[in-house]
Amino acid sequence: MARRGARVRVSEEALQRIRQARTVVERVLARGTPVYGMNTGLGSLSRHHVPLEELERFSFATVADQTGSYGQPLDTDIVRAIMAARANGMAKAGVGVRREVVVQLVELLNTGVHPVVRRLGSVGQGDLSEMSDIGKVMIGRGFAEFGGRVLRGGEALAAAGLEPISPAPKEALALVSANGVTLGHGSLVLVDAADLTESFQIAAALSLEGFAGNLSPIHPAAARMRPHAGEIKAAGRLRELLEGSYLWRPGAARNLQDPLSFRCVPQTHGALNDALSFVRGEMEVELNSASDNPLVVVEDEAIISVGNFDVLGLAIAFDLLRLGLASALKVADERLQKLLWNAFSGLPTGLAPEDGPTGGLRPLGRWSAALAAEARQLANPVSLDYAAQLAEGVEDHASMAPLSVRKTSELVSLGHRMVAHELICAAQAVDLRGGGSLGQGTRIAYECVRECIPRLVDETEWEPDIARLVDLIAGGELGARVAADAGERERLEAHEGPRVADTDDLGGTEQQ
Repeated sequence: MARRGARVRVSEEALQRIRQARTVVERVLARGTPVYGMNTGLGSLSRHHVPLEELERFSFATVADQTGSYGQPLDTDIVRAIMAARANGMAKAGVGVRREVVVQLVELLNTGVHPVVRRLGSVGQGDLSEMSDIGKVMIGRGFAEFGGRVLRGGEALAAAGLEPISPAPKEALALVSANGVTLGHGSLVLVDAADLTESFQIAAALSLEGFAGNLSPIHPAAARMRPHAGEIKAAGRLRELLEGSYLWRPGAARNLQDPLSFRCVPQTHGALNDALSFVRGEMEVELNSASDNPLVVVEDEAIISVGNFDVLGLAIAFDLLRLGLASALKVADERLQKLLWNAFSGLPTGLAPEDGPTGGLRPLGRWSAALAAEARQLANPVSLDYAAQLAEGVEDHASMAPLSVRKTSELVSLGHRMVAHELICAAQAVDLRGGGSLGQGTRIAYECVRECIPRLVDETEWEPDIARLVDLIAGGELGARVAADAGERERLEAHEGPRVADTDDLGGTEQQ
């Protein structure tokens, strides 16, 4: 939806849930019962009651006067994912907005009105700053991109044939106090991380062929006798990629035992697979849940104050995912260094065409070591970093989930570059070693490398060629082309994003 521009609609079942929850809101409002953010102030100002005659103005001001985000604008696909996640959340029982609010969000997606949302401002207890940028456009304020131009919110709505909404009681808080950035951006990052994991597998398999490595570590018995799900999957995928490789012939391996960066690929990538599965499970629960505060309980005809907006579980999950990604990136760097090192590879130093005073691919070793160091820093957890006392001490805890997601996205980008470096070195090693057929998947990977990059000789202007390969990896083309010939089902399963219930409509649809 976010990246492919698919049209969105709200299911009839979701509309029924929306109507039921809104009926409860209207009844509670009529009784005059104090409800946080509906007829009271926000944060430490919740002690102030808002009179009935001032509710409309208060609701509008809650959105219009909210401080927006800052920094660089988010990419359009991220903004679309945020909007889709919020619309899907509103379609669950528990939020209490009117039908018009959800429909407005869907119409923004379908007409291509994309609010300008900047990347900084949230501590992860409801992405107030970023969500207010979207809410402001919905009421005719703020800024949005439409038709390739950035317009004021009201102008963008008019150009798309839409009218601004006037938020009713409780709707203002539902618009601005939600974890849309964490859920929307996080869903996209999770898809990208799954694609990167497949690319790590492909690069490791080609490195095994360039190294003339020992394939006994991917014997099915190894994972069967220590049955971690991620390890079983990683080892099985490596066997698929290497099907038909010369390495399966007796005596093809140069060593009885290879360095651990080669020997422990199933374990390293298996841990990453398990981390991905954990994050996906956490994300699917959040996408399919009512995370608003206060929460409408339809069966009790009540509105209760809760902490469902706390996404510490997702912050920790993305912290874990970065540890898995950084570990995979580190061992990829180790394999690359071993390929460049004559004592380990048995090939000319730096994978030069022949031994001599020139450096061959040694600069890739320096660049890759720098990538590994940056990855280690990005892997540091952030879920414990909040140490503020906001709203006069009321808001004394926060998840920092948006930062955890953003750092994971940055780490994925480093991973794309590391995979490119490893593939270049592995392909060069394959050429220098010669004489052996490649596997079903690694042959396609080798061809992808050579389409972008010829055999590299000495220190020339490599960057444009490397950039083409990085783009091929980051865009998913490497994995897609390999999947077409080697284990397509497994690769496509890895590519799927987190799911929401009822995949035809919002309430819901997939976040991709």
